[in-house]
Amino acid sequence: MTKTFSIPLQAPRARALSVLVYSSLAVGYLADAAFPDLEGPLFALTGVLKLTGLVGAAALFLSNYGQQSQMGDSALDERERDERNRAYVATHQIMLGCLFAFFIYGLVAEAAGLWRPQGEGALDMLSAFAIGSMALPGAILAWRDRALPDEG
Repeated sequence: MTKTFSIPLQAPRARALSVLVYSSLAVGYLADAAFPDLEGPLFALTGVLKLTGLVGAAALFLSNYGQQSQMGDSALDERERDERNRAYVATHQIMLGCLFAFFIYGLVAEAAGLWRPQGEGALDMLSAFAIGSMALPGAILAWRDRALPDEG
């Protein structure tokens, strides 16, 4: 059996990384969508936030938590399979909830004349959604992990 690559993270670090990832994605991509003409330092800041979210999401995906969410049944014991399956159900519920919230906001915004992302801004929002969904099962596993830290 080949050993899979993973970035070893303890739960508190993975949790902190998930907060950084989702706040960076939300602020960076939403700012770019809402203010497409940003220039100078603010444009650079949104770029840094978007890159931070992307790299952090990749790190979560490659972490021990993200890899647990990707392993086949034969590589996991019964408890780990149950944890993985619950994380995927929660991911499904969260992502569908976000999609429906965006859908409802779009309907209300159109009727009320509120701001809606257009063109490239809409693609930015879709990118944030896709990047965030990549890391979500691992983030959920990290937040649910109640293991004691290693002593040694």
